[in-house]
Amino acid sequence: MPLAALVPGQFELELRSPGLSGVFDAVCAIGGDGLRLQLFPDVGGKVLDVVVGGDVITAHLAGRRYEARAPLDQAAPHPALLLAAVVAELAAPVVPARVRGERLGAGRTEVDLVPALGAGSVRATLAPSGAVAAYSFQLAGMSFVLHADGRLLGAGFDGHLAGAAAGR
Repeated sequence: MPLAALVPGQFELELRSPGLSGVFDAVCAIGGDGLRLQLFPDVGGKVLDVVVGGDVITAHLAGRRYEARAPLDQAAPHPALLLAAVVAELAAPVVPARVRGERLGAGRTEVDLVPALGAGSVRATLAPSGAVAAYSFQLAGMSFVLHADGRLLGAGFDGHLAGAAAGR
């Protein structure tokens, strides 16, 4: 998926959800021990700080701390968990070792992947060229889809990921 080029790095995230809404500059770093995602509004300080490492995801949002430990399927739904899943999946290449199953359809192929976070389910829909056209996620009671054009859709929220905006 071309969006994978955004991770690690800087990109713009627009999100509309009950817990977090707005347009943010996102900064993502990936190291040997995990990843970190931070969101910054146009004005003011950091809004969200997500750290994924080992078997735990921690986040600070609006002065509150969120923590999810393995098994993540049983974690409380939270924007941090959703964003961690999306960023981790973009950072993980789709290689044969991650493919658990394959379904051929009219003009497209779906592959069931071992999730990058190790929990939930992730299905990649492949375009005829073989590129990932969309990821479908199910994790901690949340279902959401990331399309190759950056649209992020789920029950109760929607958003968009894009390359870093010029001049921001």
